Amino acid sequence: MATEQTKRQLATDKQLRIVDAMRSSVARRGVAGSTFDHVAREAGVSRGLLHYYFGSKERLLVEVAKRDSEVRFAALADALEHANSAAQLVDQWVRSLQATVKHEPEFVSMLLELYTLAQRTPEIAEELTSLMQGMSDALAARSRKLEADGVIQLVADPETVADVMLGFGYGMALRLLAEPGRDMDAAIEVAATAARGLYIDL
Repeated sequence: MATEQTKRQLATDKQLRIVDAMRSSVARRGVAGSTFDHVAREAGVSRGLLHYYFGSKERLLVEVAKRDSEVRFAALADALEHANSAAQLVDQWVRSLQATVKHEPEFVSMLLELYTLAQRTPEIAEELTSLMQGMSDALAARSRKLEADGVIQLVADPETVADVMLGFGYGMALRLLAEPGRDMDAAIEVAATAARGLYIDL
């Protein structure tokens, strides 16, 4: 007979398979086309198990976005730790932006769907706010450290600068969703030029 620890591990494994299947389905079918039936088949579990663990498609989307965001935030925070100048800080941001805009538009599609859901679901609004804050905090924290060390000067407080830079990124990602396949290289370079104006090397 399985122990309680084994049961918990099995449940965790199944939950991870469901989240991974949802991520894969969104990448191929989009959010609207990713039904519980599709996800259950790809995860190799019953449809009822999706309802048991997550309750709704919206809650499952939140879990996918949370897991993806955790990976992105960790990678960005690690990269920013190696930035020791304004130019390097912006370069790391550009790399993160290029990875999302060019290669992972499904992540932006999920966020857009969650934004819509957040307008009528306070719980999802709270989760989404937490997700967005993580990226802003990582960028603001490194900017504040470099400013305190006398390496750079910011044109505004670190949180405001981070919000502006993230606004550049999400705006371009949404533009790409409206016109898939559009070459965004020139737009990203202009955004990088504008972002460099927010930081001054000392």
